[in-house]
Amino acid sequence: MGSEHSQFNQIAQHYDALMECVPYRQWVGFVMEVVKKSGLKPKKALDLACGTGTVSELLAGLGLEVVGVDISSAMISVAKRKAAEKGLDIEYYVQDAASLSLNHCFDLAVSLFDSINYITDPIALESAFRRVNNHLLNGGLFIFDMNTEYALSHGFFNQSNIGTFDYPRYIWTSTYDRASRICKVDMVFEVMEPDGTKRQFTEVHIQRAYRIEEIERMLRAAGFEVMDIYDSFSFRQPKRRTDRAVFVAKKP
Repeated sequence: MGSEHSQFNQIAQHYDALMECVPYRQWVGFVMEVVKKSGLKPKKALDLACGTGTVSELLAGLGLEVVGVDISSAMISVAKRKAAEKGLDIEYYVQDAASLSLNHCFDLAVSLFDSINYITDPIALESAFRRVNNHLLNGGLFIFDMNTEYALSHGFFNQSNIGTFDYPRYIWTSTYDRASRICKVDMVFEVMEPDGTKRQFTEVHIQRAYRIEEIERMLRAAGFEVMDIYDSFSFRQPKRRTDRAVFVAKKP
């Protein structure tokens, strides 16, 4: 995640601890399987809505030259600090995907962990797709995942780890409006600061459910060929109850 700056502010310093159980390595492994299957041999990758840079670091570890972009300056600050501590040569920029403008061209663009759902304005999403296309070389791939309408309308964001000893502790409560397809998630966090004090804060996260056919149309309008759509990070086709769809688009 990492697309709306107001939604990834206070949690930024604790984000990696919160996401410890997320299988980023497996997801990147799947992305590279798709890349290999396509015959592409990328050298330079864009990590769009890169958050704290975990995916960027994994891609860099595979020998790719990586640029990460996120709208949240707090998340980018963490990403830059991590890269400096690990001696990784990753460039990070604070930018809105809808107005992406970099002095770089890429073979591969990725956006993982439903970050695209945070772009709730369809016009802004269409612009983001066009901007990504403009930054890709011919034959380049854009691979991203999204929460489906099924996931957002069936309360998949209703989560809590209260009762555990893990920090950050959290309670997430979602509401879904079927007319607008907007999912609002009220997030309450309790974190342990470095000095041992506990602090509580809230963030409100907003995602939009897009239908698969809408995303296909937007991608084509942005100049992409839609190569494949998968059920989560697998090579299965999406089903009615698919909660996460992975899109593979190619710039001709």
